[in-house]
Amino acid sequence: MKPLCFATMMVGFIAFSGWASAQTATSNLTVVADVRPSCQIENVSDIDFGTYDPLSATPTDADGSVTFRCVRGTGYRAYIVGLREMTGGGDTIAFELYSDPGRTTLYAADNSGASEIAASINPIVRGIYGRITPGQDVSAASYSATLVVTVEY
Repeated sequence: MKPLCFATMMVGFIAFSGWASAQTATSNLTVVADVRPSCQIENVSDIDFGTYDPLSATPTDADGSVTFRCVRGTGYRAYIVGLREMTGGGDTIAFELYSDPGRTTLYAADNSGASEIAASINPIVRGIYGRITPGQDVSAASYSATLVVTVEY
């Protein structure tokens, strides 16, 4: 009898184990995100002309820069808004800002320039090259101006 009981138990166990096997149900999970065009100015280094000598026949040059990042593929324009003149002592000293070290291309003062496309999120550094023309008839004083560097996207 014991062998028959053992056999009956084995058949019952096999039948039970088939019935108790794990079942699954699945469904898809969708994950989404939007990346929007964006730019961020990280640093603007000021332009310090130092001492300007109105009696000198040589232009006074000084350099600065702007560093910014944009999301890859973002179209942007960088420009500098504001009058190109410093005031002090009741006078003004005119200056120009250029986008190239040879000082041949004026830096845009509004968004009318060509748009560029960011190639990556790596920092974009743009030089700002200033020049005061010689021979401006101004009094001895400290002169300054505040302009606004803009990255439009």
